[in-house]
Amino acid sequence: MPFPRRIWGFDLTEMKWNAFKGKNMYDRRWHLRRERLIAYQIAMNICLAAECTATYSLSKYEDLQTHVQNYAFTLIPAYAVELHNDDLIAAEVLTIVFCVFVATLFGADLFFLVLWPRRTYPNWYNHTRLALAVGITAGLLAAALMSTIVIADHSAFITGAPVEMQQQYTDLFFRPPLKYNVYSVNIAYICLLWIGWVCTLAS
Repeated sequence: MPFPRRIWGFDLTEMKWNAFKGKNMYDRRWHLRRERLIAYQIAMNICLAAECTATYSLSKYEDLQTHVQNYAFTLIPAYAVELHNDDLIAAEVLTIVFCVFVATLFGADLFFLVLWPRRTYPNWYNHTRLALAVGITAGLLAAALMSTIVIADHSAFITGAPVEMQQQYTDLFFRPPLKYNVYSVNIAYICLLWIGWVCTLAS
């Protein structure tokens, strides 16, 4: 069976991989194409960095929770402690989700702009893309605000054991710290997230 020349209206014979060369990508023949491609790439890369940093922080705080709770059982007396950090986990999950959405929407648009620069799209597609872009930008702003508030003002805490035992747990497992705003990874991901939001808004 021969491979179709067109899929969903896209002429596959127009696909040229040398379109991804710098001189071809940033050709000025199309209105604002060069500027859009640059904005998309900056937004995607910075949001990717924010996503990866948030994922690293999330992993570390989940490990801290597991280690403290397991370690508390090995001591005498043993305590069934709980380490609470759900606020930070929720903020980081929201960050990860909307950073993935940024990469999905702008990555697809970048791909189409590079390979099919002459193609025009129906109004319903343009309106849908605009609505998605606005929704994703708003979601990214919500993630940035939530992350900033949680990291600036909140802290993980331990329940189920006396204060002196809690201190013993955190003396052994001191990284990441219970207080979110003294962990450099958290500060880095917030800074990247705000920069990524500004770039997404500009895109």
